[in-house]
Amino acid sequence: RRGEVLDGIVALWDSLDQRQWDELLAKAERPPLEQASAYGAAMGRVSGYRPVPAVFMRGPDPVALALLLEWRFPGGFRMAKLTRGPVFLADIPDVEREAVFRLIKRRYPVTKLNLFFMTPELPAGAASEALLGSVGMRPMVTGYSTVWLDLRPGLEELRSALHMKWRNQLKLAESAKLRVRSGYGGAPMEWLLARHDQHRKRRRFRAPAGAFVAAIADSGRDKRAAQVFTAYSGSEPVAAILIVRHGRAATYYVGWTGPEGREKHAHNLLLWNAIEKLKGLGVEWLDLGGVDGLHMPGVSRFKLGVGGELMTLAGTYL
Repeated sequence: RRGEVLDGIVALWDSLDQRQWDELLAKAERPPLEQASAYGAAMGRVSGYRPVPAVFMRGPDPVALALLLEWRFPGGFRMAKLTRGPVFLADIPDVEREAVFRLIKRRYPVTKLNLFFMTPELPAGAASEALLGSVGMRPMVTGYSTVWLDLRPGLEELRSALHMKWRNQLKLAESAKLRVRSGYGGAPMEWLLARHDQHRKRRRFRAPAGAFVAAIADSGRDKRAAQVFTAYSGSEPVAAILIVRHGRAATYYVGWTGPEGREKHAHNLLLWNAIEKLKGLGVEWLDLGGVDGLHMPGVSRFKLGVGGELMTLAGTYL
């Protein structure tokens, strides 16, 4: 449906099917998983949120995408959120970029019983604060941090960019006679998600529930987009990770390791195998997921050791 026009930008709400969305997202340089159609469809399956794909046009050309999630309640109240969007498909002037944000905000007027949260894919800093403030949004929660790894260099260059300790652990894992297998769904995914859920509940840390991860794997058009890499010691699995591809990017989404996997640095071997596989599939960027030095220092050191770019987002705005 056609929305408002502002500064030459036209907003089209809920007008794309999953195939059209995937084709447009593939044009973005490094789209986050939260803006992938499979993520929106999974949210629709496990919660009251409904995905609303929005595309922003300048003339005949799409310049930005935003996958919004809306939850409608009795009495006309609507809660909506935008997580790690919008995704820009072209380098556009500041006035047009601001128009995209303003059009999104205007869809949810507070006077019409809307509560709207935005966690944009913008770096923390004064410029992002000014942009969001100019469209009438106020900061509520400080920004999430992640590590983006550029997969475009050759494998040799990527390996030499690993931090020395990380690279040494990888060598130890390679000499530990661990066997790595990769696959889609089935028993390896069930094994990983069961252990992930046990760990999540025991440690009480914020992480996606196994049912939601399984829904993402099952909701995309490409049933091979979610791939499980498992490390075996003999015939026994000792560690596993799950990687989800979306457009030209992929996300390291879930991982688990037991005592033997930790001792033999299985995660280093699994992630390196995933990097090799992703490069072979033409993936250009890997989002290593949340980094939190205060609550998860070991996990954060592991992700930073891969040698990517630490990015802290602007935060959640209301």
